Amino acid sequence: MLALKITDIRDFTNKLFIGEVFDKFCLSEAVITTFNTFTIDGRLQKDFFDTDSLSKITEHGRTHSLWRDTKPFCWSVIRGKRTPLSFKIVLHLSRSGVEAAIRNTDSEISSEQIDGLFLNLQFKNGSLLCTTGTSLRTFSMDKRPEQLWDDMILNFLTQNQIIFEKL
Repeated sequence: MLALKITDIRDFTNKLFIGEVFDKFCLSEAVITTFNTFTIDGRLQKDFFDTDSLSKITEHGRTHSLWRDTKPFCWSVIRGKRTPLSFKIVLHLSRSGVEAAIRNTDSEISSEQIDGLFLNLQFKNGSLLCTTGTSLRTFSMDKRPEQLWDDMILNFLTQNQIIFEKL
């Protein structure tokens, strides 16, 4: 697990809510507190979609909304003259992203054994923390998937000129 403090919150939140930097991530959940607490469960409701749309979604193995599809709703809650009291957004790498990442490692763990690679974003008391998380479907002493995910996030943040400090 990697814990980071984002030092330029304005730049980060612009990239998160307005830009396209995080668009390919899937949304696990979002909880935003302003004058009320707004909660979004990122799981797709299959009954909502017509047959064609559902087949496109399921052929890619998606079970959650993409961040790009839900960020306008989150942004509509946050934007305004006052800073939100807090928000917690949990993003995760898509199934195809997990498969591609594991292909590039010598880990004994297969992509099917990885339940998720998560990026937790929490804004509270004027501070923005970013932590990584790895969920496996089976127990393993192999820490390479976790190390790989941490390295991927560090590279991602650096490539997107997001300033952070390690905690």
